[in-house]
Amino acid sequence: MPARIRARTALGLALLLVLLLAGCSGKPPVLSRVLGRVIYVHDSATATSSETLGVYLVASDPDGMENLSAFYVINDDAELFWKVDSTSWTTATAEGESWIGTSFLAMPGASAVPPGEYRVVLQSKDGATVEQTFTVAPREVSAAQAKFPTAVVEAGKIRVSGVNGAYEVWAYGKDGRFADSFSSAGPSSPVSVASIEASSPSLATGFTFRVYAWHPDAGYGVLSGAYSSGGQPGAP
Repeated sequence: MPARIRARTALGLALLLVLLLAGCSGKPPVLSRVLGRVIYVHDSATATSSETLGVYLVASDPDGMENLSAFYVINDDAELFWKVDSTSWTTATAEGESWIGTSFLAMPGASAVPPGEYRVVLQSKDGATVEQTFTVAPREVSAAQAKFPTAVVEAGKIRVSGVNGAYEVWAYGKDGRFADSFSSAGPSSPVSVASIEASSPSLATGFTFRVYAWHPDAGYGVLSGAYSSGGQPGAP
């Protein structure tokens, strides 16, 4: 390669490096809130129950959300480790904040999620990290013993029974991806199918859904489904 071409190539690479460095703040991501919850999951199609760990984060990055690459959930005492990358986590808005996370971290061998302290480590694409912790409390009721909500679609409404208070309808598009959650104050306030369909193009032609309720005194949530907006069993 002629010396002049080599010099131009080196100069071009140097300029590219400068531009890349100028586009990165070098600051770590921001982890504002972390929420960890044990979720008992009931599959309405198979009538089986299981247990998962849901972890949700209010997070941001000085270089934009696209600069976040993954978060890790770690229980040092129990020697547990999960990685959730940006292509697999879900996004949602709740309490006026934008959340990322997952509801389906499963234990090896379908065993129970152990109580104790868990670390959440959020990582950006340039390797910078930030960390927070949450605690899973002991539970007296297992997934096999838990009582789950049920749902039917009647006259354009999702009618839920088996819960005494507030619950959420988690809606999924036909591609199986989580789209959004819709809150209800209780069974006397059913969620409208039409309102869910109008909320997103991915739900406009029908959707599947699950019903979620949190039991704060018992230390776990219950999630049942999947159901179809057309009234038939679904499979998100």
